[in-house]
Amino acid sequence: MCGISCRVISQRTHTYLRGIVGIDRWVDLAIGLKIYADSRPTDCVDEDQNAVYLMLMGYVLEDLAKGIIACRAYDETITDVIPFEERIKSLKFYLDDGSIRSLTIHDLDKLYKAKNIGFNITDSEEKHLQAISQYILWKGRYPVPTNINGVPDSRPSFDDMNSTAKTIYDKAMAEIQKLRTSHQ
Repeated sequence: MCGISCRVISQRTHTYLRGIVGIDRWVDLAIGLKIYADSRPTDCVDEDQNAVYLMLMGYVLEDLAKGIIACRAYDETITDVIPFEERIKSLKFYLDDGSIRSLTIHDLDKLYKAKNIGFNITDSEEKHLQAISQYILWKGRYPVPTNINGVPDSRPSFDDMNSTAKTIYDKAMAEIQKLRTSHQ
């Protein structure tokens, strides 16, 4: 079962551990970041503003994917924050191809290829997610890449990445809604 509807009370502090073992905080942060990303002027053609937008949307998609993965990894025997905090630091998940990854990665294409993410992504969406991952890692933070080896020779257009980001956001939010309704 998922920690979404569980209202876990800390045995030590007797307070509600909102979001620690559920999906609340992942989703709340993703929605907040999306609001900021969407405040970008729609007629914007400035590459720097587009880079910041894609960085924020990358964070949104990363939080949603990690929230779904962590939620599905929740074990109802965990009743306090410390055991789950220890577990989430080392949480691993399987990709569709059977390989294993850590939840600490920032590769959107890998996060959305998680075996139990709940939906599939297309090959073009995977390529767009790879490109958006670059914005998470460096484009929005630094004016130049800190590791030139990670920079692709070409990248999809802003419109293509933006369209994919919105599509994946909608798919992830639909999956989160399924998780919420199935565990009430």
